[in-house]
Amino acid sequence: MSRPPLLVVFVAVVVITLGELGGAMLSQLRPSTARWAAARIAANAPAHGLTGTPEYDDAVRERTVFSVEAGLSFFHVHAEGMGLVLFFASTLVASVARSRPVRRALYALLTVGATFPLGYLAYALAVVELGRDDGVALAETWVLTPLGLAAITGLIGLTVALARRPEAR
Repeated sequence: MSRPPLLVVFVAVVVITLGELGGAMLSQLRPSTARWAAARIAANAPAHGLTGTPEYDDAVRERTVFSVEAGLSFFHVHAEGMGLVLFFASTLVASVARSRPVRRALYALLTVGATFPLGYLAYALAVVELGRDDGVALAETWVLTPLGLAAITGLIGLTVALARRPEAR
C-alpha cells in the first residue's frame, strides 16, 4: 500500500489539531468568547442594527453571540472529521490512482477541501464584524461553498478512481 505525500498528512494532522483547539475554546473559554463577541458587536453597532433599546439590542446580541458559538462548534466538529477524511481518502488515492496527474489533482482537491472547517471560523468572525446576515452570506459564498465543492469534487474523483480499478471489475 502506498502512502500520501507528507504535506497532505501534515495538513490532516493540523486540521484535526485545530478542531481540538476549537473544542477547547468552546468548553474552557466560552465566557471569554461570549464577552469578546459582545464587545465586537457593540463596536460594530451599525452593522448589527443596534438601536439603543435594551430589549431589542439584547435579543440581537444574544442571537449573534449564539451564531459565533455555533460557528466555533461547527468548526470543532467538522475539523476533526475532515482531518480524518483527508487522511483516509488520501491513503486510498495513493493506493488506487495510477496516473500521477490524477493523484496530484485528487490530493489537491482533498487537501483544499479539508480546510472547509476554516469557513466556520470565517463565519464566526464575519458575524461579529459585518452583522449576522451579511457575515453568514460572506462566509457561505466565499469560503464554505468553494472549499466544500473542492472536498466533494475530490471525493467524487476518488470514487471514480476506485470504480476504474482493474481489480474492481
